[in-house]
This record gives sequence, structure tokens and C-alpha cells, in this order.
Amino acid sequence: MAVGKKSAADNDIIFEGLIKASGIPVSDQEKRDLRKAYSSLMGLATRTRKPGRRWDVRMLPVYSPKAPKGSK
Repeated sequence: MAVGKKSAADNDIIFEGLIKASGIPVSDQEKRDLRKAYSSLMGLATRTRKPGRRWDVRMLPVYSPKAPKGSK
């Protein structure tokens, strides 16, 4: 359980550092919205970061459009 608390605290520090490093004035409402977005991204990242997972393999299929009929 301490690991989860440490991760949340680390995420808070990282988020605050990103806001400060941007050098852009951010309103309280914007900061709350950005924090929600950041939390969502970090949540998705923890789902995909698995021990032993190879990162050189594509995670999703890549689709390429077919050339229209009659084109070379």
C-alpha cells in the first residue's frame, strides 16, 4: 500500500513541476482540468507498463489505407 501512496505523491510532484516549468500562467480551473487529464494519462500508463513487456513491439495494429481503384 505504501507503493501506491508513493506513486501518487511522485505524480503530484511531477505534475507541479510540469506546470511550473511551462512558465505559463494557469488559472485554478485550468490547473484542475489539467490535473484530471494528467491523472488519466498516468492511469493508462500504469496499465500498459508491465514487467518484461517488450517496448519495440507495436501495441496496437497499424492500418494503412488502400489505394483507390484504378490508381497505380
